[in-house]
Amino acid sequence: MEERSIGIDIGGTKIAAGLVNQDGEVVCKKIYPTPKESSQMVLECIKEIVTRSTLYAEKEGIKLVGVGIGSAGQVDYKAGKILSGTDNIKDWNDIHIYNFLKRYTDLPIWLDNDANTFAIAEYALGNAKGTEDLICLTLGTGVGGGVISNGRMVRGKWGGAAELGHITVDMNGPACNCGSNGCLEVYASGTGIANRMREKLSRTDVSSYTENPNLLTSKEVFQLYDQGLPLAKETIDQAIQALSYGIVSLIHTFNPSVVVLGGGLVKERDWIAKAIKNSIQDKGMTSLIRSVDIVISNLGYDAGLIGAAYQAWFHKKVD
Repeated sequence: MEERSIGIDIGGTKIAAGLVNQDGEVVCKKIYPTPKESSQMVLECIKEIVTRSTLYAEKEGIKLVGVGIGSAGQVDYKAGKILSGTDNIKDWNDIHIYNFLKRYTDLPIWLDNDANTFAIAEYALGNAKGTEDLICLTLGTGVGGGVISNGRMVRGKWGGAAELGHITVDMNGPACNCGSNGCLEVYASGTGIANRMREKLSRTDVSSYTENPNLLTSKEVFQLYDQGLPLAKETIDQAIQALSYGIVSLIHTFNPSVVVLGGGLVKERDWIAKAIKNSIQDKGMTSLIRSVDIVISNLGYDAGLIGAAYQAWFHKKVD
């Protein structure tokens, strides 16, 4: 009987769910809009996913080995709860997902931060497969991070380790919503890139760039960059520089074999990995830097879903 795990990837706008096998093949995939009414409605959606997936597996003769969930926010991995979540999900704080879900299923349940589940996917099936030491950065609205060292997830006391988007790359830089200044996220996230571009536009004639700076997105900044407009180039170069210095610090800290970049900002932009690789060659300790590869994730939009489900086999291997 074939083994599969239920994977659930919780995002601010959508919840992706499906059954995944050890080769990363996804079946019975469905996308649910993330409920906006309340956190309880999100929990009810998760319950529905597990119930429907279990019935489907029984009908198709599939053996389920667990339920793996990935979510944005700070996750207490041991307790299986969201400590503080994303602003995109209403009241997504102090949510005991494990305690809620175990009333409706006898399957093992795992909950982790979505950047950690992305790292699991890369470790097991992606461009980091075959290495025991890797760093993952997800570059989207924010910057998430996951670190696997010696084949084990780096978690810290309760699971809050590897908030890599909040390492400081400029102590005199802009304020970050985490309470610090000059974090990697304020330069290299989609939000950060758009904000830095707006700052530059506030000091110049904006007509050649955009009609309404307040509505400017990072996607548009990249389009302007591709057109060769100077302020866009300056903004993207600043993001690359911040990533380069941040990654050098991470390499010094964790001594990885590979750094994997994922998320919407780098999808179909392989040149970003090459630019960072070139930039870091003259920074930091040569013995640590030169041996590290910088790559873009090859798992596509299902990476979060696959990584969430793959917790069933990853934890069986290391626990």
